[in-house]
Amino acid sequence: MKVRVYAHPFAPCEPRVFHPSSFAEWLLEYYKTRPEAGVQIFVGEPSGETEISNDLQAIMRGDAAEYVVLESPGDPGTLTSLLVSVVLSVASAILFPPPDMPANVNRTQQSPNNALGARENQARLLQRVEDIFGTQKSIPSSMMLPYVKYLNNQRIEYGYYCVGRGYHNISAVRDGETAIEMISGASASVYPPFHSPNDGSTPQLQIGPAIIDSIVTVRRAVDADGITLKALNQISLPPLDYYVYAKAGPTRTVVVDGGSFPSFEIPGNANDQILQFSGRPNFNAISEVGQTVTISGLDEAYSADGNCVVVGADRRYTDTTPVDSHLFTRLQVGDQVTFSGFPDAGNNGTYTVATKPADNEITVTSGAQVDWTGFPFPVAIHVDGVIHHPGYAGTRTITQVINGGVVLDGTSFPDDYGYDPKVYTTVVVNNGLTDWTDWKVLPYTDRNQVWFNMVATQGMYVDNGGRAPTSVIYQVEIEQLDGGLNPTGNVESASGSLSGATTDEVGETLERVTAWTGPARTRVRRFTPYNWGFQGTVVDEIKWVDLFAVSPVNKAHFGNKTTIHTVTRATPRATAVRNRQLNCIATRLLPRWNGSGFSGAFDAEGRHVSGTLEPTAYLHDVIAAVALDPKIGNRALAELDMVQMSAQVDSIYAMHPEAPTFNYTFDSENMSLEETIQTIANAGFCIAYRQNGKIRLAFDRAQAASTALFSHRNKRPNAETVTRTFANDADYDGVEFVYQDPETQQPETIILPLDGNYSKLKKHEIPGIRSYAQAWLRANREYRKLLGQRISIETETTTDARALLPNARVDIVDNTRFRSFDGEVVGQSGLELTLSCDVEFTPAANHSLVLVRRDGSVQSINVVAGSEPNRVILQHAPSEAIVTVESADGIRTMFSFASDDARQAQAYLVQEIGVSDGQYIQIRAINYSPEYFAMDTAPIPPKESVIN
Repeated sequence: MKVRVYAHPFAPCEPRVFHPSSFAEWLLEYYKTRPEAGVQIFVGEPSGETEISNDLQAIMRGDAAEYVVLESPGDPGTLTSLLVSVVLSVASAILFPPPDMPANVNRTQQSPNNALGARENQARLLQRVEDIFGTQKSIPSSMMLPYVKYLNNQRIEYGYYCVGRGYHNISAVRDGETAIEMISGASASVYPPFHSPNDGSTPQLQIGPAIIDSIVTVRRAVDADGITLKALNQISLPPLDYYVYAKAGPTRTVVVDGGSFPSFEIPGNANDQILQFSGRPNFNAISEVGQTVTISGLDEAYSADGNCVVVGADRRYTDTTPVDSHLFTRLQVGDQVTFSGFPDAGNNGTYTVATKPADNEITVTSGAQVDWTGFPFPVAIHVDGVIHHPGYAGTRTITQVINGGVVLDGTSFPDDYGYDPKVYTTVVVNNGLTDWTDWKVLPYTDRNQVWFNMVATQGMYVDNGGRAPTSVIYQVEIEQLDGGLNPTGNVESASGSLSGATTDEVGETLERVTAWTGPARTRVRRFTPYNWGFQGTVVDEIKWVDLFAVSPVNKAHFGNKTTIHTVTRATPRATAVRNRQLNCIATRLLPRWNGSGFSGAFDAEGRHVSGTLEPTAYLHDVIAAVALDPKIGNRALAELDMVQMSAQVDSIYAMHPEAPTFNYTFDSENMSLEETIQTIANAGFCIAYRQNGKIRLAFDRAQAASTALFSHRNKRPNAETVTRTFANDADYDGVEFVYQDPETQQPETIILPLDGNYSKLKKHEIPGIRSYAQAWLRANREYRKLLGQRISIETETTTDARALLPNARVDIVDNTRFRSFDGEVVGQSGLELTLSCDVEFTPAANHSLVLVRRDGSVQSINVVAGSEPNRVILQHAPSEAIVTVESADGIRTMFSFASDDARQAQAYLVQEIGVSDGQYIQIRAINYSPEYFAMDTAPIPPKESVIN
């Protein structure tokens, strides 16, 4: 956009010019909201029809290429109110901008095959399937998102990739730089078109063990990303444990169990506290300020395991298990206790504790107990819920969390300083935590499986002077959802376990096929409690790292594509690669032209139906493939001049066997057939053209003589332009030629001149060149054209030019100069010809006359001066009779006269031919020089001496 601002309509000064991106925003920025002068606004040049000073909509649209603003002294008029409206409109546009639709929605255009960097496997959504021709290092595109499973504690990644359309020879399958066969446990299965792992067919190439899995759609739930599963006893306090209930007060030390335990320090605080003895788990790990704590009494079931002795005379029960392993230690007189399991019924029942002779002994108030000395037999003891210090029970709010304890609000605890503070009670932190994870929704209507990846990343073991195995059981629940993703109550459960005595990662994939197909939700929990009592190191943390919704793929194959199915174990080498870099060497298999027909054929879908397919990269085979392909050219064989193209390829082959080859991946969907064929031809030193309805090739090579002559007699008057340059193209004096090298499998560069005597390099990267020899020859062509191409010409000729071919050498007389020697032969006497104009001979120089034959071809004959300035004597008789009078034989013979030195300046190389109108043909050409082709036959130096 261009805005011209005139400070005064009649001021003799140039306007100020602006180039804003938005006219309305520029107007605000330039004039603010209070202009100091009158302002008129026009679209383009000022006129009554183009004024938009009062048109808010036109100003806001801002879609004109140019605006003119005239300023004049005086009242700004209505512009002030208009600008206020603009302010509001622009603000709305900024707050609510129209959405910018990207030009390429959800698409990745370029295939990694053609990229110089970031050559990684990608999902090329909605893009053209790669068309590889010749041989390429293929970076296959992902056909499904890779997924991982665990087998025998090994992490395994599954992938499925597309090499490209059509049939290929596949070799050197690698992950990064390492061959698949060198990676422990890795496998790759290559399938030809119209086959896949789903049809049970044998791969065309199998590396490593066979892969038994089929292709499925696996969708990973992003919210299951390494959730650590905590056991219930890691997020809640034990059902019963020892606590200290501390009344508000100063810091003090209390004695526990009469000194049998270390002294316990109670930190000072203005509120009551609960302090832990065990810290399993610690208060500060499971509680927060504002949560509540519920305190209740002893209520426990206990088994004496047959070690309970009964003396009937004084109704005494003795527990012979170790101290702190039985309930009797915690009982007090008046507590209720229930016994069951004794063979003698008289010893069973509910009693009140009468006395407590020792920590492990009680007597009861009633009953007819029978002597029982005990033997291994289960005896159950149950103590009713009691709390021996009134005032502790109840629910309190946490005001502070400390290490191993909490501070509470509310009524003060009873004064218990005179009591043993070791109190065995139940404390529940109401933190809302559960050992189950949150539900994860899988909304897919075609889902019929759920996969869980459970991993112990740090290994699984216990260590108390020696590593020993341990195990953790986990449980999963899968609940069916209806169409609105609402729970139905139909829940399936399953469980698994991770076991080991190793510091290496331990993993398992739990695969569950549900009884229904459709949406589901799922959750997981750790079922095995954490082993707080183990006197050593416990490493048993497990994580839920992946959740997959799995749907079947009901296709036997995926069409005309060569595909690779891979399995890669998570070895140190594989996990060192951050992104998957599966690659291979792929060579396209095509019907080969044998001189009279093709070696094989495809059907309309691209299926190989007859003959043989061969690896070929020759130009005529590749051009035939793209032209006949229904997806690319959809042309008939009759439109291809296979004999002519094959002959041209033979000529290029004589220069070097690798010169007429094309190795490239077509990946753009916006490339026409003409562009495709020209790209192929260009790599092989050719220009493709159509003649007589057939596609042909013109080999760009050295030509000893011109094939046509154009002088003022067969050119349109005043329609010629000659461009001469006296410096290199943009001052380039060297060439940087980049190509994909088949040995290093990476871009390599040839820089000319080799001696490094250059100041500026012109870069060339021509698609399809994958050979050092081919690149060397082409780099020299480009370098020598850079040095020698100084003249270009555009001219319009009569229809004589219809017979010209691209890359043909022709003579074009420069009629833009004042003196040129060309015209018609007007007379003949023996070998002396009379010309339509005088000619001038240069001393000590050879001269020649170029004559145009009736078929448009030319003949050059050396001449000497004749008897008159407009006469020359031929060195020998012409090959065809010269016409000097217009008659039934046609127009008079045309000529061009020049010295041999000047003759070279008339030689041009045709680049383009087009129809100007019904009478004239347009030619674009560059000056011809044999130096362009000087290196075609020279020995090619060793690659090591050219590429650093």
